[in-house]
Amino acid sequence: MKKLFLLLLLVSSFTFSQDKSSYEQLLEKSPFNSMYPEFMAEEAAEYFAEFNMLFSDASPIARKEARLVAVAVSAALRCEYCIAAQIESAKNEGATDDEIKAAIQIAGEIQRFSTLLYGNEFNWEKFNKIIGRGNE
Repeated sequence: MKKLFLLLLLVSSFTFSQDKSSYEQLLEKSPFNSMYPEFMAEEAAEYFAEFNMLFSDASPIARKEARLVAVAVSAALRCEYCIAAQIESAKNEGATDDEIKAAIQIAGEIQRFSTLLYGNEFNWEKFNKIIGRGNE
């Protein structure tokens, strides 16, 4: 009976250490994986890898332009972490300082104009007529 108990203990310990090891491997791949609960970290890492395909040659948007979009959105959301990461990534894809500033300016102007339209309850029918929507 003692041998059976020891065998079960050894097997369960081995199984537990295997699970930890795969989690630790995920953390070694990317420290961002530590943001997810351990039970879902593997799936979250897989999703993150898929999401990042939007910044690859497989995407319908060129890599540099995709990063400039990400810079603009990061600025609009006021995410300091995102801004730092996306500006660095955009530069790595060949974006110039002026292109980065232009992307941020576009985000700011859209946000400003959106505030004006929303705050003034601008008429949808009039708006659609101005932008040419529905004139087909």
